[in-house]
Amino acid sequence: MIGDVTALLQQLSDGDGGAHAKLIEILHPELRRIADHRMRTERSDHTLQPTALVNEFFLQCARRGPIAWRGRAHFLAAASEAMRRLLIDHARAHRSEKRGGGVLRLQLDDFVLPHAEPFVDALEIGEALDQLAAEEPRMARIVEMRAFGGLTFREIGDALAIDERTAKRDWQVARAWLVGRLRKR
Repeated sequence: MIGDVTALLQQLSDGDGGAHAKLIEILHPELRRIADHRMRTERSDHTLQPTALVNEFFLQCARRGPIAWRGRAHFLAAASEAMRRLLIDHARAHRSEKRGGGVLRLQLDDFVLPHAEPFVDALEIGEALDQLAAEEPRMARIVEMRAFGGLTFREIGDALAIDERTAKRDWQVARAWLVGRLRKR
């Protein structure tokens, strides 16, 4: 099956539109798992559903045109990052509709601060991740894939072409950096 996905990604990169439908069929369960993982951290009254998040990701892919995918792990990592950005954009739109009325919050078990609520403003974590990406892009990608996409360290390592242990170490450093940044706020 992984070979099928790799071949389909290559066909998609070459502009074969037929590969898109086959890819959706094969990877939809895995992308749904990533979307479910992302949605678990969202507020309970969120208007987006995991399936809508997956569909929006595929629409973005179709709009962008051919992308040179390096394989299944690269595709899943990109999907995870795109879903995070879609949720952040949705939060910004929701906040602007309310003119600052409600704070949109994420439950981030991996970033719970001592003596604090286990919730963090969605835009706050997005801003912190953007700052981390400016300083340490690989670490930011690891956080996105791990905390928001639910990818394993092995999958992260494959996506970024690094060792699994390196992914795990970078995760620990990035987590500490983010906790420190969120604690300051």
